[in-house]
Amino acid sequence: MIPRCLFVGLFSLALCAQERPLILEAARLLDVRTGKMEAPARLWVQHGRIQAGTPPADAETLDLGDRTLLPGLIDCHTHLLIPAGIGELGYLKRSQGDLILAGVVNARKVLEAGFTTVRDVGASAEFGDVALRDAIARGDIAGPRMLVAGPALSITGGHGDLNGFPPHVHTHAENIVDSPDAARHTVREWRKRGVDLIKIHATGGVLSNHDDPGAPSFSPVEFKAIVEEANRRGMDVCAHAHGDVGILEATWAGVRSIEHGSLLSPATAKEMKARGTFLVPTLYALESILLPGNPYQVPEGSLAKARAILPLRRRGFQVALEAGVPIAYGTDIGVFEHAQVAADFRYLVSYGMTPLQAIQSATLVAAELLRLGGEIGSLDPGHRADIIAVEGDPLKDISTLERVRFVMKDGKVVRKAVG
Repeated sequence: MIPRCLFVGLFSLALCAQERPLILEAARLLDVRTGKMEAPARLWVQHGRIQAGTPPADAETLDLGDRTLLPGLIDCHTHLLIPAGIGELGYLKRSQGDLILAGVVNARKVLEAGFTTVRDVGASAEFGDVALRDAIARGDIAGPRMLVAGPALSITGGHGDLNGFPPHVHTHAENIVDSPDAARHTVREWRKRGVDLIKIHATGGVLSNHDDPGAPSFSPVEFKAIVEEANRRGMDVCAHAHGDVGILEATWAGVRSIEHGSLLSPATAKEMKARGTFLVPTLYALESILLPGNPYQVPEGSLAKARAILPLRRRGFQVALEAGVPIAYGTDIGVFEHAQVAADFRYLVSYGMTPLQAIQSATLVAAELLRLGGEIGSLDPGHRADIIAVEGDPLKDISTLERVRFVMKDGKVVRKAVG
């Protein structure tokens, strides 16, 4: 008689063995490492992975026609649980249930746009991003693979502190830390609650009320305490930072990436390059704040900040590009509508990247930033079968990435518009 545990194991193996292999055919395949366009394209997948060699005779074939195959895209700066244009007051009026349901809807939008992995870097104090990540991982709902940070750590009066209200209005905020010891305690608490990384606000911001985007927030010893404690717990730290001093101090402390980097100087870019610190530029977010008609109802104070920073932002990005700083794709969706997650590609190219560099920022470089280079970011055999298809040639027209027609994640087709 076969023991029950062995029977269950054999049954599971049998189910895996019965999974039918699938061949994807298309007009072209972009090798994101070399920039070479292979034609025609042929990949086969099984068990959620891209396979090598010759597919078996019983493999099913899916012809995607005159399209280009690429790896699933990666966004390293998202806010899936934050509805676009919500503002501080609107955020306070939303329940945790409202925000999680918004996250469910937004997760599907992002996945169907071709983004199969995201790093979510700022959610509510109830850690709804952890719940959303886990529900997607279980297969309960559709969405991209997620790495999550929970609420971003900030200082009293800094970006991330709801600091525009009169003194009699109290908002309890566990994410506000004002000493090295408090910082270490909060990092430990966040890890206990299930986050994958720590997000800090290293400078003021644009959408916060009374802080200065150019001013650093934490002291150097606080920066160091956060990064040291996170690293001891197996986590990286990413740092929202607009001003050059805050960027430099966060880089010295050992953060993994700088988010935004608007006022980056050549000297600080050189330091980032030397230390292997990534830049996640989020270009369209600032542009979206200043759209005609103010569709996201941004307060005048924030509009003034955006107007001041925007002309300097292009130079900061070009400084990073010229210095060879690794640049990973990130959008800040939640500032603008989540379905527009691919909008940054156009701005990366208009700011000076080649189309291939822009695509690599959302594939190879992003995967390296997330320490998932052996799993995602390319169409190499053995990698997860995260595959998208677009019409036309994205090396000639980067906007094709805003019109994804086919999405596969972990070998499962989640969007198929092949007519």
